[in-house]
Amino acid sequence: MRTSNICTSVLTLSGSIGTALALTPDIRADTNRDGHVDIDGDTDVLGKAYWSSNRGAIFLPSIGDINIRCPNQDLNGNPLSNEEIASCNDASGHLMFTPEYLAPIKTVPMPDLSDAAYANIYATPDAAYNRVRLFVNDNAKSNGSAWRLVDKEASFSAKQLQEGLELGLDSRELVTNSDAWNGDVSVRFDVFDNGTVASDAVALRLAPVLTHNHLQKVNTIVSVAANNTTPVQERFIAQLDEGRKAGGVQQPMLLFNQSDDIWAQDFLEPAFASMPGPDGPISIRVMLRSAQSTRTAGRQIFEQLRGKGVGGFQPAPGFGHREINSFGNLETIPPYVSKSGVSYKAGRIITGKHFDELPAESMLRFLESQRLQTPLILETGWLVIGHVDEFVQFLPYDNELGWTIAIADTRSTFDILKDAKSKGHGGVHASSFDPQNLSDSNMAFFDSSKLNTTISQLLDNEEFLDVNSYAQKYLDFNLQILLAEIDLDERDVIHVPVLFEESSFGEGALDGPFAGGDDGLPSHSSKQLAGEKQLASYAPAAINGIVLGNHYLSPKPWGPIVNGKDIIAEALEAAYGRANMTIGFIDDYESHHMFGGEIHCGSNTLRDTDLQWWD
Repeated sequence: MRTSNICTSVLTLSGSIGTALALTPDIRADTNRDGHVDIDGDTDVLGKAYWSSNRGAIFLPSIGDINIRCPNQDLNGNPLSNEEIASCNDASGHLMFTPEYLAPIKTVPMPDLSDAAYANIYATPDAAYNRVRLFVNDNAKSNGSAWRLVDKEASFSAKQLQEGLELGLDSRELVTNSDAWNGDVSVRFDVFDNGTVASDAVALRLAPVLTHNHLQKVNTIVSVAANNTTPVQERFIAQLDEGRKAGGVQQPMLLFNQSDDIWAQDFLEPAFASMPGPDGPISIRVMLRSAQSTRTAGRQIFEQLRGKGVGGFQPAPGFGHREINSFGNLETIPPYVSKSGVSYKAGRIITGKHFDELPAESMLRFLESQRLQTPLILETGWLVIGHVDEFVQFLPYDNELGWTIAIADTRSTFDILKDAKSKGHGGVHASSFDPQNLSDSNMAFFDSSKLNTTISQLLDNEEFLDVNSYAQKYLDFNLQILLAEIDLDERDVIHVPVLFEESSFGEGALDGPFAGGDDGLPSHSSKQLAGEKQLASYAPAAINGIVLGNHYLSPKPWGPIVNGKDIIAEALEAAYGRANMTIGFIDDYESHHMFGGEIHCGSNTLRDTDLQWWD
C-alpha cells in the first residue's frame, strides 16, 4: 500500500527548485472516513494522495431528481427515447441542487500569501474531469450556502486562499466501464505566488453501486398495481399487503402503475451508493434497469421512481427482452470472507449463465466495474426461465456467518410423498389446488389435468422421476459452487422441498398473459440444447419467496392434504423454522405460478442503505 504525506511540490517560473517552506498548499478531504474534513489536526493527512481499501475519501453520484425537473416526454407529448429519459438528473447541469451529496473538500488557510497570489483547483485525470463536478461554497465564511461550479479556468484570489476554501465534489454518472474510468479522482490544488508554483492533491473514489442482500432490513415492498380488470393480480396484491403487515414492514407498498408487466423483480434491481457522513452513512438509491431495452416496464424507474434521493441506471447496449437478463437472475450473497481469503464486505452477486450464454456484457461489465461484488456465476440453463431466484436464497441463521444457504431440494420432497404413500395416502391428489377455482381467462391457457394426479401416480411416473433427478444434479452442482466459495458447514444448508417438471412453455409462450405482450422479437427464453432439459417448478416453489427479517413470505405450495393438513406446507414450516423464521403463505397459483414465476418474481424490496462497505 502506498501512503504519502502532503503531496507538495514547489517550482519557480524559471524552473529551479524552491523551498517547500515558502509555499505549502494543503488540500484535504475525508481521507479517514469519519464524515469530517480535519484541517486543524492531521487525521486526514496520512495517505491522502493515494486511495486504498483502508484510507481515501469517497464521493457520490448525484443522479436523483430532487425537484422533479426531468421530463418523460418531449414538448409535443411524445415519449422520450430510452437514452433521453435516462440522461437527466440532478448533476446533468451546472447547478447544485443536492449539497447533501457533496463530498467535502477543504483547503488549509494560507495567511502568509502575498496579495498577488492565486490558485487553480481541478479534478484529474481527464477521464474524471468531464464526469465529476467540483463546486466552491462562496458563502462558507458566513455559514451560508452558495455553491458555484469550478472548472480548470477558474482561479481563486489571495484573500480566498488566505481564509481557506470550502469545496465539494459529486459525480454526473456512475462507473460503467472501469477501462474507460474506474471512479478514481485526484483533486489538484495549484498555487501561484510571485513567480513560484506549488501543488498539492487529494484522492477520492466514486462510491460503488451495491446490490442488497436478504439480511438488510426491508423498508418497502414493491409490486405492480391492479384493478378490477385484473382480479387475479388484485387478489395477489391484497395478500402481499397482508404479508407486509405480518412481516413488520411499516411503509405502505410501492406499486408500479404504468405497465401490465407484473414481474417487478425482473425489470428492476434496487441498489445504492453511500459515503461516510458526520451522523452515519449518506446514501442515494440507484435503481438498476435490466438490460432489456424493449421491456418498457423498465422505463418506470425513470418515470415513476426517480426523485429525491433516488436515481436510475440503464445499461447500454441492452437490446431485446432475454430472460437471462432479468434481475430474477441476480441475487446477492450476504457479507462474508471467501475460503481464499477475499473479504466481500458488501456481499457478492450471484447470477446464472445458460450453458454457453452469459448475461448481457453491458450489465456484467457494470457490475464488475464496481469492484466490490464481482459476480459469481452459477448454472441456470436447466430452467426454462433460468433465474437464480428459482432455486437459491440466503437466510439469517445462528452460526458464525450469521446466515445460511437455502436451496431447492427434490429429494426431501419425494421423501415426504413416499412417507405419505407408505401410510396409505397414495390416492390423495399430489396438488390440493382445485381446478374449479381457475378463472375463465386462465382455464383455456392452463392444462389443469395434472391437478388430478395422485401421490402414487406421481411416484410411479418414471419420466417425472428422471426430470427431478436431472434437476437435482444441477441443484447439487450449484450448491457445491457456493460451498467451494463460502466457509459454511454443509449441515447448516436448508433444503427447501420443491419439485420440477419439463416446461410447458413453448417458443414465445413467455410472451403470453401478464408477460408484457408479443413484442415481435424472438423468444425471450434461451434455446434448449441437445441432451439438456428446460424445467419449471411443478407446484408453487417456496424457495421463490420474500425474506423479511425473521419472517418469510412463501408461495402457498398447495401440497397433498393428509389428515386435514398440507404436508408440504408443514415441511416448509419446519425447514424455515431451522432459521428461526416464521412463515406466511400467499396464493400465487393463478397470478404468477402458472406463468413461470412466484411471489419473489412478482415483487421487489427496498432495503436499508446503511451498510458501511468502507470499514
